[in-house]
Amino acid sequence: MKNILYIHGFESNKESYTGNTLKKLFPNFNWVLETFNLIDTLGTIKQIERIIRENNIDTVVSSSLGSIYNLFIKKDEDTEKIVNKIVINPCCFPSKELPKLAKLPQGAIEMCRAVEFNIYECHRDNTPDNMFGIFSKSDELLHYHDFFAGKYGNYGENGNNESSNCIWVEGGHSHLAEDVLYSSINQAITYFDRVEKKNSEKKNIVTNKPILYIDMDGTLVDWKSGQDSLTELERLQYHGFTDVVPGLFNRMNPMPGAIDAFYKLSEKFDVYVLTSAPWHNQSAPSDKLRWIQRYFGIGKDSPVYKKVIISHHKYLNEGAYLVDDRPHKNGTANFKGELIPFGSEKFPDWTAVVSYLMKK
Repeated sequence: MKNILYIHGFESNKESYTGNTLKKLFPNFNWVLETFNLIDTLGTIKQIERIIRENNIDTVVSSSLGSIYNLFIKKDEDTEKIVNKIVINPCCFPSKELPKLAKLPQGAIEMCRAVEFNIYECHRDNTPDNMFGIFSKSDELLHYHDFFAGKYGNYGENGNNESSNCIWVEGGHSHLAEDVLYSSINQAITYFDRVEKKNSEKKNIVTNKPILYIDMDGTLVDWKSGQDSLTELERLQYHGFTDVVPGLFNRMNPMPGAIDAFYKLSEKFDVYVLTSAPWHNQSAPSDKLRWIQRYFGIGKDSPVYKKVIISHHKYLNEGAYLVDDRPHKNGTANFKGELIPFGSEKFPDWTAVVSYLMKK
């Protein structure tokens, strides 16, 4: 954490108590405090995006209604990075809360609902890794602790039923005591440092490169080319079970750009082939190995030398990234790193995959 934007709550401004208290308590950070018209939804979003871009913001702290805009922030389109987000007594559903506080301009509630739908139904960038919630025990206005903890809570660290990125503090909705603010923000800083350290440990301890897994069939290898190679006799004999045709997995062609992409990615990543093989095709594992050796070589200078893993449980492999065309098969959905769905709208081909990963 270095450059921090603070987003105030409803009917507040850049002179807010919380923002200026945090600036005083943490003078080692570069704080940006501005006034937002939080009822002007589109204007506020554009203002926040501009501030983040111009000030290289890496963390956004927000209070109350300001937190809905914090939750709305997406990854940067160029760097694919997302800011760390600290929310203090967040107003998670302004469409429900604002009518209790003020008469709103026409269309404001509809805009609030659109923002809420975008965040909770469409937005996938918000994860426990970049979220930290601070909730007052005596908040007289809002009660979204359980909602936040259920959606963004990290329950894997403590070994109990408490989320490590969602804490209770003493106080009411606003004007938390200085010692409470200081302690809670320090807990958030510690949490983000721990997450960053954990993610960095996914690098190979020998090469110090992030570990990248690449699937074969439909990703590195053109599955359709194998199907096209079948004889009429094989099609009849193995009708409905063509994946068990002996030798099938050594007949296929590479996907367009796949070989060059593999070499390119090997410059920056510790790349492994992680593939499954049909259980009833006894030649499939050896056919896959022969395919790899044909296209990448058999010697120690090969980028895949002794780096082929055959598994039906891909989530067991620790790593930073997995490129796979079947995000819901063989445990890929539970992969603990980032899953890159090859062939999807965002990653339709190897050009898109390489461009994304090299920015990482």
